[in-house]
Amino acid sequence: MTAIKAYLLRLVFCSFFVSLTGAVLRGKRCARALSLCGGCLLILVTVRPLLQVDLSRLPDLVTGLTRSEREEAAREKNNAILQRLVEEQTAAWIEDKGRELSMEITAFVSAKELESGSFVPNQVTIRGDWSLEGRQALSEILNRELEIPPTRQRWGGG
Repeated sequence: MTAIKAYLLRLVFCSFFVSLTGAVLRGKRCARALSLCGGCLLILVTVRPLLQVDLSRLPDLVTGLTRSEREEAAREKNNAILQRLVEEQTAAWIEDKGRELSMEITAFVSAKELESGSFVPNQVTIRGDWSLEGRQALSEILNRELEIPPTRQRWGGG
């Protein structure tokens, strides 16, 4: 509230100053020059608080979010897309490896985010038909290539 009071006080003081100087000076040319200078001074005093506004902290007129909120929402959306891509591509890779081992499987992968911000496959669920040797071979490939130990491998069907 004190900022508003100070702003209004500056406006009143500036207006008083312009009026006082206009009363002191006589003559048409001096009056015009003084009214021009006084008007410019009043405009500067009036607009000065707007120059101090941090526009990045103001909410967007369309979304109603501040810049930092928009950045956070974009970061979350990008992370979700990246996680989904890692999960889908890893599942497709596992299914291809299963076909190479003569297995008819469907893989479902869940990924986790590392501290570095990247996503890695964390857990896999495999459904379908396979032989015991095929299951052991694929389990070993998952452990070796993707670092998904057998404890985080779920096998259904078969």
